[in-house]
Amino acid sequence: MKYLIYLWLVILMLSLAACQAATPTPAETPAATTEAAAGTGAKVEKVAVLLPASQTDQGWNQQAADAMTQVQQKLGFELEVAENLGYDDITPVLRDLAERDFDLLICHASGYQTVCPEFAQQTKINVAVVENPGAVGPYVADVETQAQEVAYLAGILAAKLSASKKVGIVVSGEPPTWNFMTIGFAEGVKATDPAVEIIYSVIGEAAYEDAAGAKRVTESQLAAGADIIFGMGDGASFGMLQAIQEHNAAGGKARFIDVIGDKSADYKDVLLTSVVFDYTGVYEAMIGDIEAGNFGKEYRMDVAGGGVRLLDLPADVPADVAAAVEQARQDIVSGKIKVSAIGDAEAMRARLDELNQ
Repeated sequence: MKYLIYLWLVILMLSLAACQAATPTPAETPAATTEAAAGTGAKVEKVAVLLPASQTDQGWNQQAADAMTQVQQKLGFELEVAENLGYDDITPVLRDLAERDFDLLICHASGYQTVCPEFAQQTKINVAVVENPGAVGPYVADVETQAQEVAYLAGILAAKLSASKKVGIVVSGEPPTWNFMTIGFAEGVKATDPAVEIIYSVIGEAAYEDAAGAKRVTESQLAAGADIIFGMGDGASFGMLQAIQEHNAAGGKARFIDVIGDKSADYKDVLLTSVVFDYTGVYEAMIGDIEAGNFGKEYRMDVAGGGVRLLDLPADVPADVAAAVEQARQDIVSGKIKVSAIGDAEAMRARLDELNQ
């Protein structure tokens, strides 16, 4: 009987050992089947930047193309810039890039927020979108620009320099990034001088390249007395600049605060400053994370990290004004000043109405 019990125990132990040998350990499980490692851990050899408009627009599109070009020159991968894609379905372009084995697609437009994440999940190709943190996951990263903080500094500048005590905000739509900056600017204005009136105008829905519409709307704000215009427009911003130049040629004294790029070489006569976006740090981090197996997260650009900042102020800005702007920047970095982050259009308008009361 004891012999039978001993034999049974031996058989049982051998069976358990065989089962354990047949079950792969986590280290033996193929990385492609684990969600955490999906689409990551490989050398990045080909990157594409997808743009809705021209890469020479001195704004949204050019900043992305120029930033990735700088990263490409440093790291040595193959880069392709697909420009003037518009805001319609870009799936054919995505498919072409997938067939040519691109490792990372930068979908640089709020209009690509949905199609690119869906494509990434279908094809297992890494994509980065803007303004869609809910899409973050395997193969999908999101870039969030905390530009409201720097827009707050622009608001301080505008409030201190406005002679008419009226400043304007002209936008080419109401995407989250524009909404963040609208409220940041307005809070900076009102914190500096509550008596300054803020005039807010929307050119149209996704009117990013509507320079004619931008010129018309800006002209109406100038006619209403605004002497500093904070413009968010992409290609539409050139219409804003033209309106201000013509206004000044007729005896006006208005200035323009731009966003994203640097147009000072061509518009020094009217450009006061710009809320500049610098994507180089974010893009380099993405590539490093893909190769390290950590892709699929939210990347933030803020004033503390230098991803967003004000363009150097012109020499005619008084020293005390420049000092006030710099002090506010330091207070934002330290946490002494808190700037509202409101991306929703309805909530943005409610906050703007509250500030204007």
